Amino acid sequence: MGLASIMKSKQIVLMAYGKEKAEAVKAMIEGPVTIDLPASILQTREHVLVIADEAAASLLNK
Repeated sequence: MGLASIMKSKQIVLMAYGKEKAEAVKAMIEGPVTIDLPASILQTREHVLVIADEAAASLLNK
């Protein structure tokens, strides 16, 4: 699914599992919105549900 399709969605569910996703999850949620990490655009959406296991969420500060 492309970014344009995702941004047209009414609700978005993003799932991340595993230690190898921890840096991407942190950057997506706590970092700036940037073209270097397309998922960071989800910060601008109201109805986003992030489901992450403890390993993927391990670097989050919030």
